[in-house]
Amino acid sequence: MRSLFTIGLMIVAMGLNARSLQFHVSVSHSWNKLKLYEPVAIKLSEVPGLDFEVKSATVFMGHHTGRIDPVEVLQTMCQLDDWDGDQRADELVFLASFESGSLAEFTVELFDNNAGNEDFGDNGAGSRRWVYADMMLEDKKDKHPLITALEAPGDSYLYNDLYHHGAAFENELCGFRVYFDQRQNIDIYGKRKRQLELAKTNFYTTPEQMKQGYGNDVLWAGNSVGCGSFKGWDGKAPTNIEPVKTRGQRIIASGPLRTIVEVKDIGWNGLNMRQYYILYAWHRECEVRIEFDRPLGEESFATGVQIIGEKPEGFVHNDGIAASWGSDYPEMGKKEQFPPEAVGLAVYVPKQYIQSTVESDLNYLFVLGARGKTSLHYYVAFCADKEEEHKTVSPYHRFASLDDEAGYHNAQAWFAALPDWKENLEHPVTIKIRR
Repeated sequence: MRSLFTIGLMIVAMGLNARSLQFHVSVSHSWNKLKLYEPVAIKLSEVPGLDFEVKSATVFMGHHTGRIDPVEVLQTMCQLDDWDGDQRADELVFLASFESGSLAEFTVELFDNNAGNEDFGDNGAGSRRWVYADMMLEDKKDKHPLITALEAPGDSYLYNDLYHHGAAFENELCGFRVYFDQRQNIDIYGKRKRQLELAKTNFYTTPEQMKQGYGNDVLWAGNSVGCGSFKGWDGKAPTNIEPVKTRGQRIIASGPLRTIVEVKDIGWNGLNMRQYYILYAWHRECEVRIEFDRPLGEESFATGVQIIGEKPEGFVHNDGIAASWGSDYPEMGKKEQFPPEAVGLAVYVPKQYIQSTVESDLNYLFVLGARGKTSLHYYVAFCADKEEEHKTVSPYHRFASLDDEAGYHNAQAWFAALPDWKENLEHPVTIKIRR
């Protein structure tokens, strides 16, 4: 049996053998407006001199060298993510706000042990978290066990074998899910209060939970594109993602600052495709990033927003915004339990991907292409009329964009907010790293 003295020596030795690396991040913001909670993402493969596996990290405000006193120097929460599934961190992200025309400095320390403030693989379960994601199996005993990934042959129909039919994710303002079937539709969950709640409602809010102020599924997508679903294009109409050899979903990250959900389609029209749905804390929009295994040729795709209800309002413009507003039943088979919900939908597509715009009976659409490229991206957002007024004492306490204190309760208010949202997305910050 080892003595306490021997154990103490081993602990000291482990500390002496621990490795760390310090580097600096400069973030410049040239746009003429305040940016709130802007993501600063850093690929660890691009950090100069990093030659160990990162297990934790700390991000300090300001430029510092040498030993940093964590009591004296302000820190900001960060997150380490594993994009490729090898159980090793490969990206660091944190959120920060930037005044117009500002240059901000940060100092990052990476560790090969848990000496940092944020550990790799910690989704915030042991502390405060601002986002949440899950996948659950449907089972006969109604235990709904959590899973992190599911993959199956393309002709296997597993839509009803997943509770809430696919991966679901949320921040305090809004929730989404992506169907595990050939439609791969984005469905939306509207909230009254700013809180995380999918772990309690699982997208299937009970009447009792509704009385308590919880949100619920607020859109019936049917055969439309819903809120920004990614589709094929046959020259006349959107098409589903079929046939495929393999279909899969995986939760890459579930907090504390962002969720990342991967949707994989292998063998679709000669393409292998991965879709990434990225939702940050304090952001209304979800980024949709599509990556292919080879440069695209003449292929065309589609996205957009559905036309809602009997008295819809909306538009699609070639400057990159499609939007709609309307009211309809979110659950066609449960109209008595779930009355009509008024919602606003929006998609922003960068102009370089837009081939044309189309207005059909069901949708306001963009036809997309990215010849010679292996990826494209766009953003989806929505509001629910049910959102309650949220007073803030400072602009720094608001969401990054699309955050009117009174909410959005008609088409005019929703549509009027979208140009500023688009402009904000078109002006990302510039990030530089150095030792």
